[in-house]
Amino acid sequence: MINRKYLQKSKHPHPHIGQLVKRVIWEKKMTQAEVARRMTISPSSLAKYFRQPSLQFGILWNLGIAIGYDFLTELTDYYPPSLLMNEEAKISKELFEKQQKIADLEKEIEIYKAVLGITK
Repeated sequence: MINRKYLQKSKHPHPHIGQLVKRVIWEKKMTQAEVARRMTISPSSLAKYFRQPSLQFGILWNLGIAIGYDFLTELTDYYPPSLLMNEEAKISKELFEKQQKIADLEKEIEIYKAVLGITK
C-alpha cells in the first residue's frame, strides 16, 4: 500500500522523474560524478534521485542548473492533451503585439501627414 497520495495511480500519472533525470544526463553524455560534483552532493545521493518517482522542486531545479537542462518545460509534455497551457498568457501577448503594431502604424501615419502638410 502506498502511503503517499501523490504516488498513487491516477487518471493522469506523472512521469518517473528519477528516470527522466537519468535519461537526460545520459543524453548529455555527462557522468554521474560530474553532475554530483556540480551539485556539491555525493554520487550516491545522486544515484538515489534516479530511483525516485518524484523529486522536490528544489532538487529538480538544482539538477537542471547543474546539467544545463530545462526539466520544467519538458514536464509540460506529459500533461494531458486536454489541458490548456497558459492560453490566457498567449492571447494576452498576441493582443499586446497587435496593439503595439497599431500604435507604430499610427505614428507612421502622423509622420506622413506632417511630410505631406496634412493638418487634419
